[in-house]
Formats: sequence, C-alpha cells, structure tokens
Amino acid sequence: MSTSTAQQFPSGPPSSAEASSSTPSEAPKGHPKGLYVLFATEMWERFSYYGMRALLVLYLLNYLQFQPADSSSVFKWYTSLVYLTPLLGGFIADRFLGLRSAIIIGAVLMAIGHFLMAFEPLPIFYTALVFLIAGNGFFKPNISTLVGKLYKQGDPRRDGAFTIFYMGINIGAFLAPLTCGWLRRNMGPIPGMGYHWGFGAAGVGMVLSLIIFLIGQKQVLRDVAAAGNLNEIVPQKKDPAALQASAEEPDEQVPSTGGFGGAIAKVFPWLLFALAVVVPASFFYQAATGQESWTNVIMPTVFALIGAWMGWTLLSIKNAARDKSTVIFVIFTFVVLFWMAFEQAGNALNIWAAYNTAALDLGLFSIEGEDYQAANAFFIIAFAPLLAMMWTGLARRGMEIPTAAKMLAAMFLITASFGAMVAGAAAENATVTRVPLAALPEGIQLETLNAGRFGYEPSSQELTVRGVLAPFAVTNALRPTVDKAYMAQIEAMEVAVKNASPERPVTFQFTGLPPGYTFPLSDKQGVSGWNEESRAVTMVGGLSPVSKAQLVGSGAPPAWRQAITSLAEQSKAAQVSGLWLLLSFLLATLGELCLSPVGLSMVTKLAPTRFASLFMGVWLMSNAVAQYVGGSLGEKWGQIVPTSYFAIFVYSSLVGAVVLLILQAPLKRLMHNVR
Repeated sequence: MSTSTAQQFPSGPPSSAEASSSTPSEAPKGHPKGLYVLFATEMWERFSYYGMRALLVLYLLNYLQFQPADSSSVFKWYTSLVYLTPLLGGFIADRFLGLRSAIIIGAVLMAIGHFLMAFEPLPIFYTALVFLIAGNGFFKPNISTLVGKLYKQGDPRRDGAFTIFYMGINIGAFLAPLTCGWLRRNMGPIPGMGYHWGFGAAGVGMVLSLIIFLIGQKQVLRDVAAAGNLNEIVPQKKDPAALQASAEEPDEQVPSTGGFGGAIAKVFPWLLFALAVVVPASFFYQAATGQESWTNVIMPTVFALIGAWMGWTLLSIKNAARDKSTVIFVIFTFVVLFWMAFEQAGNALNIWAAYNTAALDLGLFSIEGEDYQAANAFFIIAFAPLLAMMWTGLARRGMEIPTAAKMLAAMFLITASFGAMVAGAAAENATVTRVPLAALPEGIQLETLNAGRFGYEPSSQELTVRGVLAPFAVTNALRPTVDKAYMAQIEAMEVAVKNASPERPVTFQFTGLPPGYTFPLSDKQGVSGWNEESRAVTMVGGLSPVSKAQLVGSGAPPAWRQAITSLAEQSKAAQVSGLWLLLSFLLATLGELCLSPVGLSMVTKLAPTRFASLFMGVWLMSNAVAQYVGGSLGEKWGQIVPTSYFAIFVYSSLVGAVVLLILQAPLKRLMHNVR
C-alpha cells in the first residue's frame, strides 16, 4: 500500500520556507507549538480512558454483580489487550498507514467504543471493549512516537518534552475520575448507579481529542519537518531488496561492547527464543492436567511468541545498535514488575477505596470511592514540572542521571508504596465486628467465604468478621443458602419482564416463597406494584443485575440474611483513613515519574529508526504483560486477606530493585553513552 505525504496531511507537506521558519536554533529555548497540540490530544484521550477505567471494576461488581475473580478477569483481558495492540498498531503505522492516519483511525474507534459503553446490554458492553482495544492499538504508540519526532537527535529538550507531555496526560487523568465518578453517584435511576452517564462523558472526551488533533495537525507537521524527521513519520513504498539495502544505520557500524554487558546482548535473543518454547509448554501442560483453564493459555502464549519475534528482530540488528536495543528489552522486565504493582490502582486499590476506605473530609469537599483514582494524576501535575526542571538542570551541569538509575529509584518507591498499603490493611484487619446468630445455616463453610475473615463463636452465639464486609462478599455469603426452586422463579421472572415498559407492563406471580419473605424492590427499580397476598409483582422495566441480586438475597434464611446484612453495615467501622491510599499513591507517583516519561524518551533515543514505532509498541507491551499478570493476581482478591495480597507486590518489587541494582554497570555500557 502506498501512502504519499500529501495523503497523510491533506494540505500537503510544508514548504521549505515554512520548514525553515520553524527550524530551531543551535541553542533552542522553549518547545515546538506542535508539542502542545499533542499534549491536548493526549489529555482528552486519557480523560476518556481513565474515566472509563475508574468505573469499570465497580460497574462489574456493583451493577453487573460480578464477584472479584470475574471482574478481575474482565479487567485483565481488557487492560492487557489495550497495551498489547499498540505493538501491532505501531507496526502497521511504520509499514503502511503512517502516524497521522493511525492516530485518527484509533481516535474514531475509541470514540465509538466509549459511546457504546453508555448502553446497558452485556453484548454491547463487550463490543465496546473490542472497539476501545482496537482503537488504542492504533492511537497510543504513534502519538508517543510523534512527540519524539518533534526533536532532533541529541536535543536536550527531549526528556523535558516527554515529562510535559506526560503531565498533560495526567490533567485528563485527574479530571476524569472526578467527573465520571460524580456522574456515577448523582445520575441514574438509583443513587450511585449512574455508570452509563460516566461512560458517556468518557466518549465526549475522546471526540474532543480527535477534533484537537485534526485542527492542529498542520502545526505538528511543520515542527516535525523543522527537526528533519518528516521522512520518518510517513511510510515509504519500497521493495524488499531496497528496504534491506537502506536498513543499516550509523550505530550498526559501531562495535558492540564487551564484558558482561556484551554477553547480555549476545545471549538475550536466545533467551527470548527459549521462553517462547517453555512458557506455552508450561501453560498447555497445566491446562491439559486441569490446573488452568484453556483460556488462560492464550495470552501467555501470545506474549511468548511476540518475545520470539523480538528475539528475531534483535538478531537482525548489528553491533552497538543491538546493544542499545537490548537495553530496552532488559529494562522491560523490571518495568513489568513496576506496572504490575502500580496498575492495581484500577482494580484492587479501586475496590479498597470503594469499600475499605472511609471518605476523607477535606473541608470544602470529601474524597470517596473512585475519586482516589485522581490522586495519582494530581501528584503528577504537582511534581512533574519539578522533576522536569531537575532532569534538565542536572543535564546542563553534566550530572545527568542515567536512565537505569532512574528506573532503580522507581522500583524502590513502588516497594515503599505497597508497604504503606500493607500497614493500612493491617489496621483494617485488626477491627472485629460481632452480631448475634443462633446457629449457622446448614452447609455453610465460613473458611471458604470472604478470604476466611468470617468467624463463629458457638459459646456466645456470635458471627464475627475481621475488617470490612464488602457487598460482593455479602452476595457470596447469601447465595449458597437460597432455595433452588426460588432461584428458578427469579430466572423465569427475568425472562418474563425482559421487554416490560410503562406502556406494556408485565405481571409475574411467585409461588412457594421462602418463610418470612420480604419483597425487596422499589418503584425506582421498575416496580409499579407488589401484591403481598397474591405474591404478584408488576414491572414497567426489565430486571437489572442489581435488582436481581436483591431478589436473590431476599430468598436466604431470614436469620442468616439479617446477621450478614447487619454485619456488613456495622463492619464499616473498620474502614481506614484515606491517608493510607494517598501515601501509597504519592510514593507510586514519584516512582512513575522516574520511570514512565523517562522510559518513553529512552525508547526514542535507543531504538533504531526503522523500528521506532514497533519498539514503542514493545515498550507499551510491558504494561500489557503487567496488566495480565496483575489482573490474574487480582482474581485472588476476596480469597486471601488484603495484607497478604498487598505484600505480594512489596516482595516482587523489592526483588526487582535488587537485581536492577546489580545490572546498573552493564546496562550503562550497553547504552553507549546515551543517558
């Protein structure tokens, strides 16, 4: 497929006069105007992403009534694919579409996906996720690469530019949870259930992102041309022989390093090949022996095969260029450990904020639930300019901190971040709530419920719980005690009232209700009438997952239901201060600022020109692996106590920090004076 420069930018490339007018001086000051176009484009795209992410797990738990294992499974598939598809999107942009077309296609697909999230049916929900995943694959790697193309090689402004770009991202990420969270709590038929309003707001943000890019694309092109990088953002039609002839780059004429660093560069491609065999084989064996589901074979196998592809790519790169490229993949390993912990913010930490953390009163306003998702972005906005000035100031004085050292600081900071969460979880777990209960229902095994935090004392006839009893744990405790015949009636009711409306109400009659039954639904849930004598309900709307869960819970034995619901309400006294979360987010954010913007810049400096977008996609894939592994661990939430859960990330991050400390000198040699 041939795509000319004029096709990529409708008004054609800038004239030589335009290009020369934008050419930076030998001692450039400030940043190109195109940076701020990309800043605003990415800001609103991130508003859409983080607004939706702030609601996603809570929507699955509260509205769709998933258990944590199921919600984490959806979360890990969505977020891992969101960060995996940029690998393919970067490759397609490099070879066929060019950066501009890929960004526009991605923005359009994501806008469609966000608006589809505003609709309730579950098939539409999953379709929306597919659009969001595909769109992000085209958008994310290419806009980051475009930022790097605004600057010449060696331009000292580059690291500062990526930090400014990253700060813009986080303005959107700060506004998103607050806006979408407020809509969730204040809109909709039932208080706290306005999720689709929040999803709709995320769609508006994506449309704004697209409009800004379309308006500002000419300025971006002028600045890219002024930096001498215009030919690098437009795919050129070449036959394979010509492509091979033009592939070699200056760094491939420079000898590779020796010593331990050189050994790493030589061995690393073969290590990737070995993993491409061992990892799939291990998961296939576990699936065949019933230790894993077959769906859990897919992503590890995909990751392993991509690793083999990258090993082959590394072998095609020569000498110092391979050394530099190897650094990207080595640091990739530690970045996975960092993001595996950090990205718990959207899953386990989001659940912790919603249920286990008390609203934090700050006088003029309070922070609650998904509002805590804005803390990370707030801290970035506060500290990113300071770190940008610090990196630039140190560079001017010849004291620039190596990239690997910044990564090391990030690993120690994320370790401390989850150390704070362990301390907060220990305080929450220390509170014990008690309610009277004459006897446990037949067949109930408390040790299998709520991570084993229930207890029963026969001598005092008391049911106890350590920490907070979350709503999903209430559902999980009630459901096993509900009569199967009653459950069958609820399923029949759901089908019968599916198409009910105010114009066409549907009446459903229950039979054989459990002793002491109380109908739980109200007129706000589509009920126009409940007849106690005939046990008939008239519905003017379908049965939502929330309403269905309330009906199910009402079928549990009255004494057990009353004990569990009372325990859940009283256990809120175990909620801990939001300061634990804020401290955790502060430490994690400082780590992120040492890792993420610096990492984006590192890829643009170390990657060979012909693999620029591809390697940016690989860098973003570190988040895909981390999201999948972290989400798999998230499936254990509610099955192990929070202190043990958070401790997993303390240990994994600390081990990574120690290994990275050992590798500081070899990585410095492999980077060949690139800092």
